[in-house]
Amino acid sequence: MGKTKLLACDMDGTFLRSDRTAHPDNLSAVREAVEQGILFCLASGRGISTIRPFLAELGLKGPVVSSNGAHVVGLQGEVVFDSVLSPDAITEIVAFADRHGIHLNRYHGEEITFSGDGPHAQLYRDRVGCEPPIASMRETMSLPATKLLFVGTPEEIDGYQSLIEPLLPTGLVSVVRSEPEYLEFLPGGVTKGAGLQKLAAHLSIKPEECAAIGDWLNDLEMLEWVGRPACVANAHPEILAVCPEVFPDNDSGGVASFIRTLTGSVEGV
Repeated sequence: MGKTKLLACDMDGTFLRSDRTAHPDNLSAVREAVEQGILFCLASGRGISTIRPFLAELGLKGPVVSSNGAHVVGLQGEVVFDSVLSPDAITEIVAFADRHGIHLNRYHGEEITFSGDGPHAQLYRDRVGCEPPIASMRETMSLPATKLLFVGTPEEIDGYQSLIEPLLPTGLVSVVRSEPEYLEFLPGGVTKGAGLQKLAAHLSIKPEECAAIGDWLNDLEMLEWVGRPACVANAHPEILAVCPEVFPDNDSGGVASFIRTLTGSVEGV
């Protein structure tokens, strides 16, 4: 297998432990990889403003695939790709959320806004460590959005997904589950995999020179595109099914184990 030049790593459930902090072994393994010339890319559904503290912890400015591929930055934080939902899609999604009393997050560039407060807003705050301003549904309809996100119980999200998908403008919206409690709406054709492709093209890196590790359904396209896909042991069954290499779970530093097979520190598992 050829040398890996670019490693894309999911954050929540993969790089981060269950308490949403980085495993110390993962941090040290990333630094080792970077010293050997491997480019390390955090690839997340998170908005980029909530990824930056982890970049700082690693001493990096980029690259990053954020908002599940809708906002991508390069080595020095330069914007490589940015996409927004169409006004018609925003109107349909926000109106649906308003009718059903759904908590809605809006993302655009560095911005995150909440549609209101309550237990679902608090769940997101606790997980991501941010305090977004409130924007009413009416205001949100008029604002640009890189992506929109519903937050609810897993059972609620199942129901919302089945109801809203037939209402969305054909081809203009990609719908993805990034956690059991989240339903995400992205511009048509946008995925983590597509975002990583744009980054790799920007860096003149081939698919076979890329590796990736993840855990959830929004990682699927990314894992299918790279030359060396892997997942952590706590991954969703559909992700476990497509990954030839499975490493210890996110609470046990599985990312570090994977990285050290790339750097030659240990043999693969």
